Amino acid sequence: MLSTLHLVYPPVSSYEADSVKVDPEVEALLRGSDFYVMAMRPEVVFDDQNIQIDGAEWTVPVLGQTHGGKPIADQVTLDIARFASDLLGEEPESITAEAGPKMLRFWAGTMEDFEADQLEGPFEWFTTEKLLHDKGRGVDGITGLDRHRDLATYELLYVGIAKKTDTFDRLFERAHHARQKILSGEWPRRSGARVTDELILFPFRVEPTILRTLELGDEPTDTTGEAWAQYKKQVVADAEKAFVHLLDPQYNVEKFASYPKGADGLYGGDHQRYGYLIAENVTFTTANGTMRGSFDPRLGMFDDSADWIFVSGDEVELVGPSQGDT
Repeated sequence: MLSTLHLVYPPVSSYEADSVKVDPEVEALLRGSDFYVMAMRPEVVFDDQNIQIDGAEWTVPVLGQTHGGKPIADQVTLDIARFASDLLGEEPESITAEAGPKMLRFWAGTMEDFEADQLEGPFEWFTTEKLLHDKGRGVDGITGLDRHRDLATYELLYVGIAKKTDTFDRLFERAHHARQKILSGEWPRRSGARVTDELILFPFRVEPTILRTLELGDEPTDTTGEAWAQYKKQVVADAEKAFVHLLDPQYNVEKFASYPKGADGLYGGDHQRYGYLIAENVTFTTANGTMRGSFDPRLGMFDDSADWIFVSGDEVELVGPSQGDT
């Protein structure tokens, strides 16, 4: 069995989380997640004072830092007409835009109608985290941002699951204990930033794929009904233990030292081997290791640049390019 982790919604900062959670459509997406990650990275901003506009193309400077404090200066070109055509079905006669250091938004209509509050919501928008997410997914109309991977590298602080509810309820709606500890105990990574802007929340869903050898007369695996739902809960519980055991995030109290053994995971079950990887173009690091995710937009799936957790019997290891494996 190989389980892949997919974001159900773009990563959001702890500060932005309070505004997105009131949107019913966002809530519905977040309720599709029960595995989540909290991580920090020096704040990334748009240099909104130096945007270059050429017709419907915006070239936007993107500024950040490495974890060692070295500046990162990059730029992204956004084809606003392409976004409008893809999302609205046609290019509108007028486009109104709003730009700031943390948000870019685009409406179909004139500035006069915008100021009179006569326009519907923006047809496209980008926070810095959504831009990195969409670039990693290969969204059409986004070019440049060559240092995407540097900007999408995060210090992993906490891995959690929602056993009885979902990520919306566990991480966004309630006062999550680890989230509060991080907000009160961490220092900003970039001078002048706030921890609430640098703490990023990642809502994942875990998708298991089972590889079986079938003989004549065998029944295929049933991926519907209560039995499959219960199996997926076991997979999620096991995934949490695997990530915490190998990467040792700072704010996870329980370290699962005996993993892969565990009462509610997959140990001792039917699988000969199983593993986990992140099917997104993000990298998580701790003092104990690095896990690089991958997503190839041309393939519509991960590629061989991903690290993954491999479990066989009592053995568990993190393998892949970041670990020196080829």
